[in-house]
Amino acid sequence: MGEVVDLVSSALRRKLLDHGARSLSEAEWHLLRVSHLLNAIEDGTLERLLADSPLAELLALADGLDAIDRPEAARHMRWAATELAAANDPGNGLKRAETVTATTQVLAGRFVRARAGVEEHLLNYAFELRELQPEGLSA
Repeated sequence: MGEVVDLVSSALRRKLLDHGARSLSEAEWHLLRVSHLLNAIEDGTLERLLADSPLAELLALADGLDAIDRPEAARHMRWAATELAAANDPGNGLKRAETVTATTQVLAGRFVRARAGVEEHLLNYAFELRELQPEGLSA
């Protein structure tokens, strides 16, 4: 991930740890979720992110992708959430691991093509936010 995205992500994580969940605005949550997705793609932990995240969090991630103006990436994330929701239905427990793996492979393939655009839009969104001006980053 680019150094600037890493800087924004680190600042938001620090703010979250220092001041709690309520200290982050909705826009900052979008930034944090999308940067977390980019990290997971980069470091090969996307499968773990999909397996361990509540469906509501994956849908919030899709909302974050919409917020940074990446609707196609948001559709991909909603598709993944739908696939995983079906795997959570009663009787599908034994197939859940297979579904997570297959969904990860498809989603990773889709994000290989979309990643640069997502990162660019994330940075543009971050630089437009008042909360992330120098005094906001030090909060």
